[in-house]
Amino acid sequence: MTDDHLIDIETKLSYQENLLDQLNSIIIKQQEELDLLKRTLLTIQERVTILNESSTEKIDQDERPPHY
Repeated sequence: MTDDHLIDIETKLSYQENLLDQLNSIIIKQQEELDLLKRTLLTIQERVTILNESSTEKIDQDERPPHY
């Protein structure tokens, strides 16, 4: 194996390691964003549930008794 060939392989390996580090950083960032979106969705679901419950209670209060 010639020195040039070895240098070429080492260079490619270095670029691949760099790319792997970049991809890993991207995955970590995406996971953080995904976690945030999940928490936000749960919060929204809880709020919608609370609003639905309160609107149902309000409708029940405004309902006329059956003898009217």
